[in-house]
Amino acid sequence: MQPLRWGVLGATAHIAGRVLPAIHRTAGNAVVAVASREGRRAAAEEVARPFGARVHDGYDALLADPDVDAVYIALPNTQHVPWTLRALDVGKHVLVEKPMALSEEDCVRVERAAADLVVVEAYMYRFHPQQRRAAALLASGEIGELRVVRSAFAYPTAAAGNIRFDPALGGGATWDVGCYAFDVPLWAFDAAPRAVRARFHSREVDLSAVAVLDFGDGRSAVLDYSLEYGPRAAYEFQGTRGSLSVRNAWTRSDEEGLITVVTLDGVREEVVPASDAYEHQAAAFAAAVRDKVPPLVSLAHSARTARVGEALVRSAAAGVEVDLRRRP
Repeated sequence: MQPLRWGVLGATAHIAGRVLPAIHRTAGNAVVAVASREGRRAAAEEVARPFGARVHDGYDALLADPDVDAVYIALPNTQHVPWTLRALDVGKHVLVEKPMALSEEDCVRVERAAADLVVVEAYMYRFHPQQRRAAALLASGEIGELRVVRSAFAYPTAAAGNIRFDPALGGGATWDVGCYAFDVPLWAFDAAPRAVRARFHSREVDLSAVAVLDFGDGRSAVLDYSLEYGPRAAYEFQGTRGSLSVRNAWTRSDEEGLITVVTLDGVREEVVPASDAYEHQAAAFAAAVRDKVPPLVSLAHSARTARVGEALVRSAAAGVEVDLRRRP
């Protein structure tokens, strides 16, 4: 069986250095093409060399390559939607870095353009067995009815020359690490919140935030995220009969996962064997393309996440709670 053949836009991005090797070493996948932008061909050739991939001069040239089945997009945030739409227009499947879009409206545009093509937003932690186990334990009812989600995602990041701090490119903590923080309660409650309230510490972009999401019926999420402190990537589910916590959602490929369950019956820890979240993501993507397995992160999920991100930005800017039941 021929492998799913991948091309890469943004191959010199830091995240691509983790994702591309994982794609290439996952059964059924192969990195075959890399696109360079003006003045960056030498860097693109260096990225392509370990995979034996060819280098195209420009992103459009890569999209025109008939031997590319799927593209991975690791460009700045504001370029995710335009290049996703271009890729879909020429019949390529797309794995796009989070955030897929900075608005719900743009997510809807992508969904309309996708037709029978696969588009997945790259929330890599969602594909790790640790995450799958946490979701299964939550669904089992062992901790009772879910009432509160606490999540914290943060990583201290140097600002000099970093696109994460460029407002023109969709920079800021909300659209970088914050996406993870509010993604957790959205899948845990399997719903959008009724209202959100956020407070940012900002300069040119938001650097840190604390937020509360109201899901109604006594259900809430409490978040913090930052580009100023960390590292931290932990979340906790508080239920009516106990709690479940994940020590580190950003487990390295050589790091075991740890889930702690606390109930009136006592404390239990489960160790999840080390594995590579990016490999699991690549395998799941290939299955979605070949076997029509519904993507774990659907386009409807991405639209919901983008809508919450927009609301958090509006809340912090205006200093008020934003009701998501009302359209802006």
